[in-house]
Amino acid sequence: MKIETELRDDHQMKVVAEFEADVLEKYKHQAARKIATRAKIPGFRPGKAPYDVVLRLYGEEAITDEAKGLLVDDAYPKILDEAKINPAASGALEEISDTEPIKATFIVPLEPTVELGDYLSLRKEYAVNEVTDKQVDEFIERMRKNYATAEPSVKPAAEGDLVALKLDAVLTQPVGDEKAEVLKESPLQIIIGENDPEENDFPYAGFGDNLKGLSENETKTFKYSYPDDSKYDRLRGKEVEFTAVIESIKTLHLPELNDEFAQSVGDFENVAKLNEMVRVQLEAQAKNEYEKTYFDDLIEELVKDAKVKFAPQTLEHEMEHVVESIQQDLAQQRMELDTYLKTIKKEKTVWMEEDVKPAAKKRLERSIVLDELAKVEKIEVGNEELQNEFTQMISEMQYGTDPKKLQKELKSERFANALAMEAASRLLNRKVLECLKDIATGKAAEKAAEKKEEPVAEGDAEKPVKAKKAAKKETAETESAAEKPAKAKKAVKTEAVEEISVEKLESSKEEAPKPSKAKKSDKK
Repeated sequence: MKIETELRDDHQMKVVAEFEADVLEKYKHQAARKIATRAKIPGFRPGKAPYDVVLRLYGEEAITDEAKGLLVDDAYPKILDEAKINPAASGALEEISDTEPIKATFIVPLEPTVELGDYLSLRKEYAVNEVTDKQVDEFIERMRKNYATAEPSVKPAAEGDLVALKLDAVLTQPVGDEKAEVLKESPLQIIIGENDPEENDFPYAGFGDNLKGLSENETKTFKYSYPDDSKYDRLRGKEVEFTAVIESIKTLHLPELNDEFAQSVGDFENVAKLNEMVRVQLEAQAKNEYEKTYFDDLIEELVKDAKVKFAPQTLEHEMEHVVESIQQDLAQQRMELDTYLKTIKKEKTVWMEEDVKPAAKKRLERSIVLDELAKVEKIEVGNEELQNEFTQMISEMQYGTDPKKLQKELKSERFANALAMEAASRLLNRKVLECLKDIATGKAAEKAAEKKEEPVAEGDAEKPVKAKKAAKKETAETESAAEKPAKAKKAVKTEAVEEISVEKLESSKEEAPKPSKAKKSDKK
C-alpha cells in the first residue's frame, strides 16, 4: 500500500492511499454475503445466497461498491498508523477510484497543536485590595438588619423601613410574539435604602427609592430601563413598567451590637471574634473576585503569545457546547432559545457566527494553551492530595443532598469514577493557575534559582501520579462517531474541549476511527 499525505491550511491532513492490484477481489465475496444479509432473496435465508445469485440479481457494480467500503473499513486504521496521524475525530472519505489500482482519498482532522510563546517572561503584579473597616461594619450592619424585629407602622414608607408589596411588571415594547408580562402580583419584601448589590438588587439596584412616601394600600407605577449588560438576559436593553401595591410597612428595630448579639448569630465569643470572622470572609470574597480578573488577563496574554492550531470540526464541536450551556441558562429562566434570539433581534445563523463562534474559539484556545502549559511545566497531581480533594468534594455535596442518596450514588463505580476525574480536574486547574501566578510574579524564577544552588535529594518524596485526561467523554455518541468517517464533504464532530479546565493530559491514544463504506456518490 502506497500512502501520500498533504497538510492543509485548515489543520486537516489529506491522505491518498493506493492499494495493490486485485486487492478488491478478496472483498467481493464478503460484500456479496453482506448484500444477501440485507436483501430478501427468494429461496435463501439471509446471507446464504451464493455469490453468482447475488451477482445476477444486484450486478457487479453493487458488489464492487460494497467491497470498496469493506476494504476502506479494514485499511483505514492501518493507513493512519502508517502515516503517523493522530486524528482529532473521524475523517471523511472524499473520493475512491473506480479503476485499478484502487485509490482512496481521506480528509482527516488533526489533534490541536500549540506552541507556547515566551511565557516565562510574563509579568503581572498580584495585589488584592485590603478589606476596610467600613466594609466590615457595613456587613455586620446587614447582619443586624437580618435579626431585626419589625413593628407595624402607620407612617409613609421611609429610609430603613421594611416594605411588603405586590409587584406587576411588563415590557413596554415586546418584540414579535415575545410575552410582555414579566411579573404578575409577585410578592416582594424590600428594605428601603438597603445597599447590597450582591443580594438585594432585584428588580434593580435603587428600586426601593420609588417606594418612599407611599402609605399602606397605595399604588405607584414607574418605569426602568435595564442596561445592555444586565444579568437578566431577557431584560437587557429593555424598558419595564412596574406597578407596586403597598401591603404593609414596618419599622425595623435592630439588635444592639454587643457580645450577646455575636453569640446569637454563631459560635463567636464576642464582637471582636465576629468582626474577625467577617473580615476573613470578606477577604476570601475579595480574593476570589480579584483572581478572576487577574487570571483572565494572564491567560489572555498567554494565548496571545501562543500559536494554536485546530481543525474546523474541533471549533464546531466547541460551538455546540457553548449553545448547550446557553440553553441550560435560558431554561432556568424558562425561556426558549428562539425567544431569546427574538429579544436580541438576531437570526440563529448570524448569532452563531457573531456571538457563539468567538466565544467558542476563546474557550478552545484557552483550554489548549493551559493544557500545554501543564505538560511543559510537568504539573502533576499526587495520590494523597487527589484523595483529599475527592473527600472535600464529597463533603461539599453533603450540603443540600440526601445523605442516603449520596451514599447510594457513591457505590456506583461510574459515579465514583466521574467524581474522581472531576476532583483531579479541579485540583489540576488550581495548580496550573498557581503556576501561572508564580511565573507572572517572578516567584517561579526565584524558585528555579534556588533549586540550582541546592543539591537534589534522592528518594525523599513520594512520586506523584500524572494527571489523567479528564475531558474524554466515553459516551456511545463519541465512540460511534470515532468508528467511521463521515460521507464525503461532511464535517465531523470532534470530542469536547472543556473551558479552562486543563483536563486533556497524558491520555492514551484512542483506536483509529474507521471510514465509512464507499458509496456510489463518492465517485468522481
